[in-house]
Amino acid sequence: MANLGAHGPFDWNWSHDYQVRLAEISISVDSNCYSNIGHDVQALWKHFDNDIDGDFIAHRQLLHVSIISVCSFLGRLSSGIGSDIIVKRLHHSRFWCAAISATIFSLAQVAAIRVEDPHYLWAVSGLCGLGYGVLFGVCPSLVVDAFGPDGFAVNWGFMTIAPVVSGNVFNLFYGAVYDSNSVVQPDGQRACGLGLECYRTAYYVTLASSILGIFACFWGIYGEHTRKRRELEEHEAHRDA
Repeated sequence: MANLGAHGPFDWNWSHDYQVRLAEISISVDSNCYSNIGHDVQALWKHFDNDIDGDFIAHRQLLHVSIISVCSFLGRLSSGIGSDIIVKRLHHSRFWCAAISATIFSLAQVAAIRVEDPHYLWAVSGLCGLGYGVLFGVCPSLVVDAFGPDGFAVNWGFMTIAPVVSGNVFNLFYGAVYDSNSVVQPDGQRACGLGLECYRTAYYVTLASSILGIFACFWGIYGEHTRKRRELEEHEAHRDA
C-alpha cells in the first residue's frame, strides 16, 4: 500500500486512496458552522429582538460553542465504535462512517439555510459538531487502513492540512457575504440586521461542498471494493497456478 512517508511531501504521484481521503476531508468539512456560529447567533438574535444587549448575545455564543464541543465528543465516540462494527461485524467499508459524516454536514447546511428563529439555532451547531466529531473520529483509522501504521504521523499531518485550505476559502466567502449585507455603524463596527439573509448565501456554497463530500466517500467505497476484488482475484489465480 502507498505510504506518503515513502513518497515525500512534494511527490504528487499519490495513490487513489490518498487522493480520495484528501478530497473527502477538504470538501465535506463545514468550517462555517464552528468558525462563524458567533456571527450567526448575533445576526439572528439582533433581527429577532433589536433591544437585546451584548452580554445576552455573548452568553448565547458561548452556549453554541459548548453545543458544538459536546456533539463533537459524541460524534468521535460513536464513530470509533460504529466504524469497528461496520468493518468487523457488517464487513463493509469504513468509508461508510465518513459518508455518514458528510451527510450530517449536509443536514447542518440545510438547517443553517432554513433556521430563522434563534431559539432553534442549536440544530445547526449540534449537527455541525456531530459531523465534525464523526469525521475526525474515523479518519485516523482510514489513514491507517490505507497506508499502515508506518509514517502515520506524516500521513495524518498532511490529511489535516486539507480543511485548513478549504476552511479559509469558505470563511473568506462567508465574510464577504456577511459584509455585503452589513452597514458601518458610527463607532466603525459593521452590523447586519437582516437576520438569516446576512449569511444564507454562504451556506449554499458549503452545502454544495458537503454533497460533493458524500460523492467523494462513495468514490472511496467503490475504489476500496474494486481493490479488494482485484486482490482476491490475484490470490485465486496464484493459488490455482
